[in-house]
Amino acid sequence: MSNFLFSDVALVKKMTGTVEVKRNKKIITIKIGSSLKNGDIIISKANSSVGIVFDDGSRLSLGEKAILVIKEFKVKPEKNEFNVDMTLKKGKAVFNSGTVGKLAPESVKFRIPEGVIGIRGTQFAVEVE
Repeated sequence: MSNFLFSDVALVKKMTGTVEVKRNKKIITIKIGSSLKNGDIIISKANSSVGIVFDDGSRLSLGEKAILVIKEFKVKPEKNEFNVDMTLKKGKAVFNSGTVGKLAPESVKFRIPEGVIGIRGTQFAVEVE
């Protein structure tokens, strides 16, 4: 496995209720200040939500009963490397892009079961039943 896969890419800034991360086949209950990594699967429980800030300043909020996979979050302007690839399997999400939205919006893939959301502006909201 490549080294970037489990590098820190984000921090949990806000949270209510119970939110877990599946990482390396283990379930970890997270809290404010927890680091998130490429490859993490974030699972918010009933009556729970989480606010995440990524390395480039992008922000993501997940509502209750959401499942989000951070396949890859790589924003390295100094190397001209940009790849944001996430999948919302269930629930509600609001995404507000940081540096990546200004420098390489075409590199952002936000997948949902019915397709892929391309970033043309800086913010969107989506719900998956």
